[in-house]
Amino acid sequence: MQPHGGASLPEGQLYHAAGPSPGGWSIIAIHDSKQTWQNFLDGVLLLTIRSQIKGGFHVEPQASYFEFDHLQDR
Repeated sequence: MQPHGGASLPEGQLYHAAGPSPGGWSIIAIHDSKQTWQNFLDGVLLLTIRSQIKGGFHVEPQASYFEFDHLQDR
């Protein structure tokens, strides 16, 4: 596992993990609200990815969302 080099998480994000998975990458991001996730998705993530992938996406990223009621750390 590689730490991100000390980069801070975006506003509202509590947890982030990512790694290769069959057919691409899987990312787990936990935000403090649906709104901070949507702000990050629309205002940062999709714009950045689209500008960095030559020719755009072959398939749009797929996302699953759910609300949680417990987040445990060490």
